[in-house]
Amino acid sequence: MALPCPSTPDITQFDISPIHQTDASTGVPGYYINSTAAINIEDNPLPTDNALVVARIRAIADYLIASSEPQVVISIHGYGTQRSDAQQRYQKIHNHAATICKPQTSVFLGYLWPSEKPTGDQSSNSSLQTKLWDAVNALPVLLGGIISGGFILSVITAFFLIKTDDFNALLTPILIASMLAFTFVFTLVLLRLSTYFRDHYRATNYGVLDLVELIRQLDQAVSEKLELKEPLSKERRIKLSFIGHSMGCFIVTNTIRILSDVFDTNSIAQNPPSEIGRVFSLGRLVLVAPDIPAESIMPRRANFLRSSLRRCEEAYVFSNEGDMALRLASTTANYFSFPARKRSSGYRLGNVTAKHFRDEHDHTNRALPKDAYGIINLKDGKLEPPFKCLEVRASDREHHSLEELRDNKVQTETMPGAQGDVIADVFTYFDCTDYVDLQEGLKESEAKDQPRGIVSFALRKAALNLWDYASLNLSYFKQSLGFGGVNVHGGYFSGIWSQQMMYGLAFLGFRQFLRSLPQEPNSDSASPEGMKERLNVLATYCQQKGIQVVLAPIRYENDILGKQPLPTSNEQLPL
Repeated sequence: MALPCPSTPDITQFDISPIHQTDASTGVPGYYINSTAAINIEDNPLPTDNALVVARIRAIADYLIASSEPQVVISIHGYGTQRSDAQQRYQKIHNHAATICKPQTSVFLGYLWPSEKPTGDQSSNSSLQTKLWDAVNALPVLLGGIISGGFILSVITAFFLIKTDDFNALLTPILIASMLAFTFVFTLVLLRLSTYFRDHYRATNYGVLDLVELIRQLDQAVSEKLELKEPLSKERRIKLSFIGHSMGCFIVTNTIRILSDVFDTNSIAQNPPSEIGRVFSLGRLVLVAPDIPAESIMPRRANFLRSSLRRCEEAYVFSNEGDMALRLASTTANYFSFPARKRSSGYRLGNVTAKHFRDEHDHTNRALPKDAYGIINLKDGKLEPPFKCLEVRASDREHHSLEELRDNKVQTETMPGAQGDVIADVFTYFDCTDYVDLQEGLKESEAKDQPRGIVSFALRKAALNLWDYASLNLSYFKQSLGFGGVNVHGGYFSGIWSQQMMYGLAFLGFRQFLRSLPQEPNSDSASPEGMKERLNVLATYCQQKGIQVVLAPIRYENDILGKQPLPTSNEQLPL
């Protein structure tokens, strides 16, 4: 019996508009998904045409149903990104997808959630001055009185201290107390102006939930078109992949958590399948400078993302030791809320990089040789587990491997095809700290035909020092103001090779991405030996570009050696 035809849904959470008006010619439809939530709750939500949104959702459903290999790839921008900047990035991704995807297979969705740029946001018609004015006016009465009284009292006291020496013993303590009171409240104003906490609220309550609603509406539209009475089989499901950047990775992982069926028996057994809803199957997860805890790849109870990460067929992390946005802004902001006792436990996943030191007592800050780049955990056909090849470091004096942070003798998490591996071993990591390449979007004064450090100064050192961090912070600040410099947090999207890798992995998957690379004539790229040659090509490219790759065992076994994934187990694991 067919499902009854429901009435037209009332969709107010998001709007849909085409990225390019010539989608039919590209073979890869692309759409902006605009969350209608405003930057401030007092503002009106963005306008939307419900009939047009419903029509476009049904058009996407028709396209996916007609495809023999359907997939949806969703890209989510990060913290502090205004809509116009995110739209430009999505246009580039869409253009790249049109060149690498088979016709009539893929749909690209660029998701725009209400993020706020700290220096002013054109989408909300705000400048730094108006943001400062709003921040001061929004202070609670008590704090407003403290900052006003502290400022006035400081000025008056300082004036009398300059004019006379008769009351120094009385006026000096008053000046110190008033300045401390003013500084305390002014620090709160600066934290608000950073927009990190405000963006985190919007990501949690609008970004995640509106994306969940989008996927639910697509699932519903496909189900209605097919008149489904039962969920699709695994072979017929639509692959759903994500490219998350910065806080967008938080949105992605929490969206997957909500979409996961908690009543699924395999999920209860802590070995959940990749199926989501009635028609989707989780495919590739590409996390770029992820602003989520490094705990996310630890084999411990505190890892609240372990279930969602296990559901993805492929998972990748692009990271950078010199990412000052994560190392300073995010880590400092989360200092107040993240329940860690040690500083080393508070770093973000985007700061987890390839291991350079033997142990925590090794303080030799040496130059890295050329053979330190490429695939670093594959030697003579033997793959060392990623968990043993990664570390978090602040300098050559302070660094900890993942093994040192979390003893590997605790309960291990499993994933289909990777029984016994910890969650960290499911990911393939690209440490781009020393990544050098040609870069798009440079200023007129910058040399466009010369390779340069994309996300750092590419110093090829075992660890950056305090001076390096200070220089990177200054360069990042200049870049954010439009004066040129190094984009330590988002430069991945301007490097030529990094874009090719990120988009290739998201749209094609690891195996097909390797096969898309140049190969020797008459080479049988589908055989294990041929795939090893393709892997060597990837390793050579990354070595030339200064990228350290830590390859996931499941990728080597399944995509290179051609081994079939092991059957999933329903054995109950302890929490």
